[in-house]
Order: sequence, then structure tokens, then C-alpha cells
Amino acid sequence: MNLRVGLIVNPLAGVGGPAALRGSDGVAQEAIRRGAVPQAVNRAAEALRALQALSGSLTILTGSGALGAQAAAAAGLPGTVVYEAALPSTCADTVELARRLAPMQLDLLLFAGGDGTGRDIAGCLGESVPVLGIPAGVKMYSGVFATTPQAAGLLAHQFLRSPARITRQSEVMDVDESQMGRAGIEPTLFGYMVTPQDTRLLQGKKLRASPGEGVQVQAIVESVVEGMDADCLYLVGPGSTTWALKQKLGDGGSVLGVDAYRAGELVAQDATAIDLERLTTGLPARALVTCIGGQGHIFGRGNQQFSAKVLLDVGREHVTVLATPQKIASLKGRPFIADVADPRVAAQMTGYVKVVSGYRSETFYRCEAV
Repeated sequence: MNLRVGLIVNPLAGVGGPAALRGSDGVAQEAIRRGAVPQAVNRAAEALRALQALSGSLTILTGSGALGAQAAAAAGLPGTVVYEAALPSTCADTVELARRLAPMQLDLLLFAGGDGTGRDIAGCLGESVPVLGIPAGVKMYSGVFATTPQAAGLLAHQFLRSPARITRQSEVMDVDESQMGRAGIEPTLFGYMVTPQDTRLLQGKKLRASPGEGVQVQAIVESVVEGMDADCLYLVGPGSTTWALKQKLGDGGSVLGVDAYRAGELVAQDATAIDLERLTTGLPARALVTCIGGQGHIFGRGNQQFSAKVLLDVGREHVTVLATPQKIASLKGRPFIADVADPRVAAQMTGYVKVVSGYRSETFYRCEAV
């Protein structure tokens, strides 16, 4: 059996997240200047390690260097370079590599990146090749991504070994980055790709909030504000529910950023990971976040400013998820997901976290971290 797997890595995907930037397109060098370190190659390698058992029958077709060959080598898998990318590589290299891979009779195409990368690949391949996204971007609303890099590797391994190879049609979503920063912005559907079918390992598309949830969100906000401790630092993540909380606390918060408050006052707006690490050193801190409807992520999607150090300083017992009953119901019993790379953080974040779902309505919900 000769398995042919294509691999495309957007090496700068996600670098803007810890630097409080909304994506990586056009701002990667600014993110690096702010101290962010690209992680897409590492995340791709993390997924590929699950394929080591297939190495004797596996051919990975990819691009040179950070476009794929580095990740394959880091995972201990042989890679065949079919495209030499310029340095540094650009989205044009992603598109060209996808075009070269399209006629190569692939069993599966793996790509590491975000929604923009998925959109570029969909424009080249459509539904002609089974595709699986390794989440590495700042925002990942599309249904073509696995929930985590580890899940991507497990699902790829299962799919390649299966004689049935059941697939589904999955959405390719993206947002208009010129609109980033506005409240209520929603992703747009740009097309479909065919992915392996697994409702546990493959994330769903982001679900829109229903009109009736506004009153429930305000009830959540009132309950949270009443319970705030003036001596604690509150790190409030992005999202529509947390935005309502920021508006209640006063002007100055950011829709898509992480803001820090103490005694009801804004002390850091649109903070970077480095900012948060400095603020939480030696000070009791709480994290107030929401979950993505239909997907369940509470960390690792649009809030990469919560670095490993920040999450270790805060601790799972001081994380509170603000979510309406409808948003919890949309998960259909699946756990919250903390997509974190550090094994110490993964161990700490695995367990139950507090959820505020209404006025003085609190419960606990399972979180799984990897």
C-alpha cells in the first residue's frame, strides 16, 4: 500500500495572535517585532507524528523548508519536495503548491494555517481531494479543521488506514479583515471542501447567536459584575458575550482583544501575551472568556494572548466561561476545548470549569486540553 499525503504549511499562520493582532496577513513582521514566535511548523509536526506508524508506506509530497519539509522532518517522516518556495514564502507559494499537488492522486491533503489558508486552498482544489486542516491560525471558523493538532493527526491516521474513508462536505469560512474590530462581525461562507468525517475530532462551523440571547447575555453580565473582587485582576477575552461585559464596565475595551480590569477600571486595553504575563506576575488574576458556539473552544481560537505562562498563573479554578444555555446546548455534550501546546497547561486545564449562563446561574462543564 502506497499512501500519498500532500502537506502545505503556512509558516507565519497564527503569529499575530499573541501579539494582539487579528491575523497574520500583512502584519507578521510586526508580530515578530512584538515578541511573537511562529508556531505553525511545530503544530504541523505535532499532527504528523501520529502518522509515524505508517511511514513505511507513506509518501509526503510538500514544499521546501517551512512550507512543509521542515515539519515532516521534525516528525521523523520522509518528505518529497515538489515545489521550491521563495524565502520568505507568501500566500502565492501556498496557492502554487496546492496547484501542483492537485493532480498527484493524493489520498489526503493536510494543511496547517487558518481560515485564509483554507480559503486559498479551496480556490485551487474545490472538492476534488480530501482535505484536513491542522489549526494554526488566529481565527478558525471553518469546518475543515480538526479541533487540535493532535486531533488532526489522529483523524488523518484513522482515515488513511480505513478501507471505507467516509467523508463529509465541510464549510470554508472567513471574515473580512477590513471589518475586524467591529462588534457583531460574522464569518462568510466561501465554499466547501471534502474532509474526513468525525464529529468528535473535526470541529463544526461557528454558529451564530440567536436574536433571543441578548437578554440572557445581559443577565450573565449583571451576575459577573456583582461577583467581581476589587483586589483581583480580570482578564476579559474577545467575543460577543464578553463584549457586553466590557461595555458594562465602561468605555475603552476592545471587541476582539483581551482587556484587563481591576476594581472596575480598565488597566490594559487590547493586551499582548507579554503584557498579560507582566500584569499577572504576583497578582491574583481571573480569566473571563466565552466559548465558540458549535465548536467549544475556550482557548486557542482568537485569544492566543492567553499564553502558557498566563494560564499557569491564573489556573483552571479561576477561569470562568460566560455562555448562554443555547451556546452550551450547541455543543451537544462535547467538552470545552483548550487548544494549548504546553503539556503543563494541558494537564492543568483538563477538568471542570465554572460557567455563568444567567443571573446567579452557575454550573460546571468539562474542559479537555491538549
